[in-house]
Amino acid sequence: MYNSKFPSWEQAASIGQYESKYDGNFAYTYAKRGQILLAEQFAKEFPEISFVSAHPGWTLTAGVESAYGDNAKYLNPLRTTWEGSEGICWLMSTPKNSLKSGEFYLDREVQRKHIGGLFMSEGSFTKNSQDEVDALMKHLKEEVGV
Repeated sequence: MYNSKFPSWEQAASIGQYESKYDGNFAYTYAKRGQILLAEQFAKEFPEISFVSAHPGWTLTAGVESAYGDNAKYLNPLRTTWEGSEGICWLMSTPKNSLKSGEFYLDREVQRKHIGGLFMSEGSFTKNSQDEVDALMKHLKEEVGV
């Protein structure tokens, strides 16, 4: 997620010219980046409700094993599924005043959403413009028939 902004709808959905170029790692990246954008957008549109996105940490799942194979050992220590889900369960059960709507959480703490540049500090390479977010929202509404 940290290495990409949300791409065009066609690329994220692996349709059209991208249909034969499906990549599971990028699919996960785009889905996570999309979650962040949705939380930010919904936080603006519906301020009375808290919307957040979450990172479970590097968790040992079938997806990680499939994506990284033997190289998954370089991600150690990997979390168990319980450890990966604990922070998400906390987000769902904590009082609203403990959350910052539109933010990205890991281990009960707000995290940076964008990392880039020479020192891997806050970067802009992975930031989407408002026009790109509006296009994402338009496609999502079309997909669900709204």
